[in-house]
Amino acid sequence: MSRPSTHASHQGRFQVPVLLPQHSRVLFAMWVAQQVSLVWGLTWVWLHWGPGNPAVPLIVAAWTLTLMPGLLGPVAWLLPPRWCHVAAGERVLHDILGVGSFERLLELSGHNRRITPPGAGPITRARLHWRAQTARAGGGAHAACFAIHLLLAATALLTGHPWGAAGILLPGVILHLYPVLLQRSIMLRLQPLLERYCLPRAADR
Repeated sequence: MSRPSTHASHQGRFQVPVLLPQHSRVLFAMWVAQQVSLVWGLTWVWLHWGPGNPAVPLIVAAWTLTLMPGLLGPVAWLLPPRWCHVAAGERVLHDILGVGSFERLLELSGHNRRITPPGAGPITRARLHWRAQTARAGGGAHAACFAIHLLLAATALLTGHPWGAAGILLPGVILHLYPVLLQRSIMLRLQPLLERYCLPRAADR
């Protein structure tokens, strides 16, 4: 009996290591219950106290952060690599917004060492395709979570709660928008290498 691997298969689609183990129905049920509880709590606070209540941004941030592990796998399977292509000119935007400083801050804080997935390490030719898929999955999952912040902030603004909208949007910018930009910045570094060594894989979809 062969052991399951978290690395990419030459014939199958890449599977990103996720924080939610697929083999554990108990953990999956707990994760689903957590999501239902957070959505119910957010709905209750929103309807009874309004989107301007300070608890709303906290609940939204907790919801999207805990939602992330469940999005990584589906995004890795469903998001076509061509949608994640980053134009070279976007590097200017990254420099203006301080994405490099954000990356260095994560390194100094030790955040990357705590959340580094299995198999991560120096980017070599052998793991180049895996690293690109990880960046796409992480960026896509963060983008989906930021969309939730953006949608809820727009709803709060349209219902007459501008400060509540700002409180919902700001955590989304820090927790999800900047990570999206960081993953796109990483893709900018990887794309020339992918075109050189992994072009058939990179353009398979």
